Amino acid sequence: RMLGRVDAGETLFQDHAALQPEAPIRLWGHAEAGSGVSIAFAGQAVTAHADADGRWEATLPAQAAGGPHVLVVKAGRTTQVVRDIRLGDVWLCAGQSNMELPVWRALDARSEIASATHPDIRLFVVPQGSAVRPQSRFAGEVRWQAASPESARDFSAACLYFAHELRKTLDVPMGLIQAAW
Repeated sequence: RMLGRVDAGETLFQDHAALQPEAPIRLWGHAEAGSGVSIAFAGQAVTAHADADGRWEATLPAQAAGGPHVLVVKAGRTTQVVRDIRLGDVWLCAGQSNMELPVWRALDARSEIASATHPDIRLFVVPQGSAVRPQSRFAGEVRWQAASPESARDFSAACLYFAHELRKTLDVPMGLIQAAW
C-alpha cells in the first residue's frame, strides 16, 4: 500500500498533487511490517522503516517552488510512482455555502470555465463527512486535478478566483484545497 494506494479516501499523495515548498516535506504510508522504505523526490532521497503495524513516515528536505516532479517510493519488490507533482503555495479554502459556491453558478461562469486551463493550479476537494474524532481517511474518493474547464466547473468560485488574483503577483504553482459545506 506504500503511500496508501490511490484508493477512495486514502491518500493525498497522488498524480497532480501540490505540496508546500520551502518547508520539510512529510510523507507517510503503509508497507509490510518491518520493511525498509526508500523515497526519492526532486533529486533528494531518504529512507524509512515500517513499524510493527506497517506504518512508516519520512521527511524530505525543503525544496524550492516548481515542478513537475516525480515521487518514487519502494518497499521490497513494490514500487509506487506519483507523477506531475508541483511545489507551490498550498491554500485551504474552508467555509460554508459561500465558499462552496461552484464556478458554474458565479457571474460570467461561461467565460471563467472556458478560460480555466492552468496547469500550475491544482484542485482538491475534501469530501463532505462528519465525525467527532479525527479521521485517517477521507469520507469519499479524492484526487488532485490540474485546473481545466472540466475540473474548475464544480470547484469553489471564491477559492479559484482567489488563486487568479494571487497569480497576478506570485509566479508559483498553487494547490487549492476546498473544504466547504
